[in-house]
Amino acid sequence: MPRLIDLQFELTGSTIPADNAQMLCDALLGVLPWLGEDSGTGIQHLKGAATNSGDTVLNINRRTRLFMRVPKARVDDMQRLIGESLDLGGHALRIGGFKTRDFSPFANIYAYFVDTGSATEEQFVQDVMRELDSRFQLRCGFICGKQQTLKSASGPLFGHSLMLHDVPPHKSLQLQDEGLGRNRLLGCGIFIPHKSIAPVMPAIL
Repeated sequence: MPRLIDLQFELTGSTIPADNAQMLCDALLGVLPWLGEDSGTGIQHLKGAATNSGDTVLNINRRTRLFMRVPKARVDDMQRLIGESLDLGGHALRIGGFKTRDFSPFANIYAYFVDTGSATEEQFVQDVMRELDSRFQLRCGFICGKQQTLKSASGPLFGHSLMLHDVPPHKSLQLQDEGLGRNRLLGCGIFIPHKSIAPVMPAIL
């Protein structure tokens, strides 16, 4: 039975920094310091559309959502965020109401960024195989994308997107609940279900 649950918050704003993971984490911890006390709690970094400012600023619209993964026992505490204003490097965001969403035991699950602490793809693949085997007793198909870099307070993080496929239902729920690798508060290692691997193949190869 999963211990965590997904929350989707409405947002009001116009632009965000493209590399917003650390800024978002810091801003949310300023309102809810306990977020850092639970290793499973996750904050998905915000996504948007390209602007004329190059790769550093993104546009968002009223459909943009803030996704967080928190302990079910803490859902009521998340009401504290409603109405809060966040400053992400000079970009203002106001948080609205939220909806909850339970995990779905899909056979295909996808994480946009997984950080295992390794700097090369070969090491990353070995880390993934080792963690799947030791923590989850799982051997399944997986595809990792091109290396990405994420800014953090401790320096750059090097990671990859990761698609796991042919995952048994109970292992799918476990992986969504526990995540893979490090830095969940920076949006790393957070798996979401996909009906098929086809839609993400062009993005990760």
